[in-house]
Amino acid sequence: MTNWLPKVKFGSGPRYMAIADALAEDIRNGFLQQGDRLPTHRDLSWHLGVTVGTVSRAYAEAERRGLTFGEVGRGTFVHGPSPAERHMLNQSRFVDQNLILMDFAYPPPGGVEEKEMASTLQTIAADAEISTLLSYQPHSGLPHHREAGAHWFELNGLTIDPDHVILTAGAHHAIAVTMAAIARPGDRVLCEEMTYPGIQSVCRMLGLRLDGLEMDKHGILPEAFEEACKAGDVKFLYCVPNFQNPTTRLLPMERRQAIADIARRYRVSIIEDDVFGLVVENALPPITNMAPERCYYISSLAKTIAPGLRVGYLTGPQHSTASLIAAVRATCWMASPITAEIATRWIMSGASDRILEGRKESARRRVEIARKIFADYEMESETLGIYVWLYLPAPWRSSQFTHAAGRAGVTISASEAFIVGRKAPPHAVRICLGQPDTDEKLIRGLEILAEILRKGPDVGSSVF
Repeated sequence: MTNWLPKVKFGSGPRYMAIADALAEDIRNGFLQQGDRLPTHRDLSWHLGVTVGTVSRAYAEAERRGLTFGEVGRGTFVHGPSPAERHMLNQSRFVDQNLILMDFAYPPPGGVEEKEMASTLQTIAADAEISTLLSYQPHSGLPHHREAGAHWFELNGLTIDPDHVILTAGAHHAIAVTMAAIARPGDRVLCEEMTYPGIQSVCRMLGLRLDGLEMDKHGILPEAFEEACKAGDVKFLYCVPNFQNPTTRLLPMERRQAIADIARRYRVSIIEDDVFGLVVENALPPITNMAPERCYYISSLAKTIAPGLRVGYLTGPQHSTASLIAAVRATCWMASPITAEIATRWIMSGASDRILEGRKESARRRVEIARKIFADYEMESETLGIYVWLYLPAPWRSSQFTHAAGRAGVTISASEAFIVGRKAPPHAVRICLGQPDTDEKLIRGLEILAEILRKGPDVGSSVF
């Protein structure tokens, strides 16, 4: 159990809220780490001079905010901020320009995106129909925006009628929309045993039970999926077959077919997140092609073209289109027509191809840099990868190495951030190569990490 005791200033507001705010602040500042067990309700109430009921309400409020989770008979544990939240905190908190951020999955700078943006904005500004972009639009998006989405799907190997393409505010929003449309509180859902951390946040918000499936060096084991389905209470599987997050693995064709067949046999839906499809040198066809009546397919421009556009594309079985659109309406009413227009013009004019090629060239170069610097260590990567999965030599642990890297001015993500449930995570870290804005900064960050690996952990520094 952690020795954490919050410094709470009780004012005129509710005391339980003050305790929850102090807990949130200490998580943000790194005084509490993911997995830390908090004091018991009784111990904390004694130290703070409040009732046990006040502490119980504070812990309930913290869990409502997604900061903690409780396990019967074991206590209350810290979720900790997600990689995205850590990134935002780092961006706002640190003024030290020497800090090297490598914990967020950015596409690497390609060199032409700023020029394309300036040109497109000028063209849109001169358009006589610009006022239409300032009005409410259909919840699923304007027809020509959906047509661009269908074209984007085509690039990923999926042919879809534009009438069944739905615009969302990015892939994460598309995931939340799909889960909200097809699942109900208490439903059991499956994913890879290590996965995009945002899925856990969405499942907590929707009251869904999330279980991880065993993986090997190729990804999900189909037999693990079938074994889970035999229980008869699985609603859907969420997976990232191309450039799996965080391991970079590519699910082989025979496993894609096996997973599609199992989903059909047990009438389980699949949410296929293909945001990385175009950053894989030899991406394979979507699982959705193999079982379209069971699959919901998601893509976006975030990992390939521009994260800030927040444009995602979603499609599902035809019978689900109305419910998906209703979920978009309930969550954001509609994706931004302005950013959707930029994405549409880029996709249809070929600008997105030019941006993508520039980013791919940069990605190839950066992966080669990482492979050379970590030549003496085990690492999973793809030729066009925007991050690598580095296995740590003994006696390093991932949280220990991540903490040492942070002290040296480099932010990376420990494996604990991606593990589902309380299974022991591997001793590995995800290092994002696209985030540094120059190759020089990337090299400096990677060399710092390599030097930390060579020196080994300072065991005494983490014992108090």
